[in-house]
Amino acid sequence: MLNSNSIYCEEFVMCGIAGILQFHGKPAEFEKITLMTNAISHRGRDSEGVLMGGSGRGPSNISVALGHRRLSIIDLSDSAVQPMVSASRRFSIVYNGELFNYKELKKELVGLGFRFLTESDTEVVLIAWEAWGVECLKRFNGMFAFAIWDEKKQCLHCARDALGIKPFFYLLNRNGFAFSSESRSLATISHGLNPEAVTAYFFSMYIPRDLSIYKNIQKLLPGHYLQVKADGNSALTRWWSLPKIATEFLSEDRAVHLLQNALDCGVERQLQSDVPVGAFLSGGFDSGMIVASAAKKMTNLHTYSAGFSDSQQFNELPIARSLATRYGTHHHERIISNSEVMSILDKAITCMSEPVADSAVVPTWCLSEMAAADGVKVLLSGTGGDEVFGGYLRYVGHSKRRALMHQLPFSMRKAIGSLLPTSSPLGARMANHELDMLMFTGGSQRLALASLSPDRSADYLFSRMGQVFAPAQLQANAPLLYKNMTFDLQVYLPDLLLSVLDQITMAHTIEGRVPLLDLDLLTESYSLQANLHASPTQSTTRKLIRLMAKNKLDPQTFTAPKQGFSGPVKQWIEENKEQFRDRTMTLRSIDGLEFLNPELWWTDTRLKNDPAWAHEIFLMYCLATWYEFNRFSR
Repeated sequence: MLNSNSIYCEEFVMCGIAGILQFHGKPAEFEKITLMTNAISHRGRDSEGVLMGGSGRGPSNISVALGHRRLSIIDLSDSAVQPMVSASRRFSIVYNGELFNYKELKKELVGLGFRFLTESDTEVVLIAWEAWGVECLKRFNGMFAFAIWDEKKQCLHCARDALGIKPFFYLLNRNGFAFSSESRSLATISHGLNPEAVTAYFFSMYIPRDLSIYKNIQKLLPGHYLQVKADGNSALTRWWSLPKIATEFLSEDRAVHLLQNALDCGVERQLQSDVPVGAFLSGGFDSGMIVASAAKKMTNLHTYSAGFSDSQQFNELPIARSLATRYGTHHHERIISNSEVMSILDKAITCMSEPVADSAVVPTWCLSEMAAADGVKVLLSGTGGDEVFGGYLRYVGHSKRRALMHQLPFSMRKAIGSLLPTSSPLGARMANHELDMLMFTGGSQRLALASLSPDRSADYLFSRMGQVFAPAQLQANAPLLYKNMTFDLQVYLPDLLLSVLDQITMAHTIEGRVPLLDLDLLTESYSLQANLHASPTQSTTRKLIRLMAKNKLDPQTFTAPKQGFSGPVKQWIEENKEQFRDRTMTLRSIDGLEFLNPELWWTDTRLKNDPAWAHEIFLMYCLATWYEFNRFSR
């Protein structure tokens, strides 16, 4: 039987989960689970709970411990606090996320004879597991990461949502199992950086797939389920598969109608909340369509937009302002000056559990901070729109070279790649689809190679990174557009974009939601023939959402350059060179980076004149800043 030891606090932040399972009857330590939950205290100060149990033989032989930090979004009462124990006392849960179809599932479960004591979606997840076991995951439409302890079978059941919107890290060895919403919570019991993850970070600007920046810590991949038994046996399975691709051949008008209906339903589902709701608003299609849809259902929506003081970057604020006026939102905007950007950047980087080098962290931090000050506790984001509607330039022939490459069959591309030297970046991209996608986006193979020992060559780097980043599922007969979109859906989206959204919004007492990743909308979009979205050999992206947006968005949205929330990195560096230089020079003090010489990027004229210079400096700065904070925060 599990024993509860819960502490309530008055402050109000985001949800986080943690847990320990010691194998072979060894006791879990209350001090250790407390240390782990304290490490994620910023995720939730509305309440804190710890449950100790597992053996049923008293506190001297308790093998499992569950910890939770809570932000209340649905059912604000104390009856919904976690960890939550089922009425049968068999199952106990710690859960992070929101189940947007929980009311429908609850009605079905009541019809099966189950009784509910709260209005929370947590209880729906718990009872759904009791009723249907692991099959309940296929009924869920939402974002979640949870662990359920089965007292009878003496095992933990851990699951992560289909697309990886909510994080789940774990450590598994012969002595036991531990998990948490953040890897640095587990770093309290496992020290040291993972050299391969550092290389992958330089190569891509984030930590991919099941890797963590820390040694021996892994991510539970999106759409996966992990069972861990008290005797040490474990099993990892995929519970969700990508939607079937190009199964419907519809007219353009019919496709627009179906997608608009699916988008409206997804937005309406994600407006459910017992606390104030807002939305990020740039000048682009994704956030604009969310606001246009949300405005149909609520009249008090807050919207948040950011711009930069530099004169080199296109200013989307007038577009966002026009849209906010059109839909009557409570609009808030902020101009971020170069003089303040370093302070904001450092705060954004250090709130991350894993290092990333995305300039969008700066406006995301500022807008989340503004929303929190307004009492908004849910923010809708357009994250995922490019992966659902075919929005990235890398999907299409935006240049003659890209169009030519997309015209070649995969077999021919691989054959050409095999004829080029194995150390050739072009050869690597031709031979490996994953590397082509990665090397188009934002990392640096030059930095990755410079961080390796001298005996590691470029062909080793390309070969190893191709394996590290390879997604589990790319349908062999899928059109090229969908191959590209599904790669990003499984790698770039969860490991960079969703990670940034989750952790920065959470740092400000806010839950970030992603209506464009509603599973029904995703399934509908991927079922359509690819050429309705875009053609890989032509330059136009996101054709369907452009049609959906007609007469809904500002005309400038259709002609403005794609920008989102990215910032003017080169100008930040030029105006803050001393700070950037001083911080990047600390990288050589990190174990495993003794071969990297940051000084070259500041003294070598060839490097300084390279267009990639600013991004590479930014990559080094973000890692050094993240490490500096996390080294002293544990």
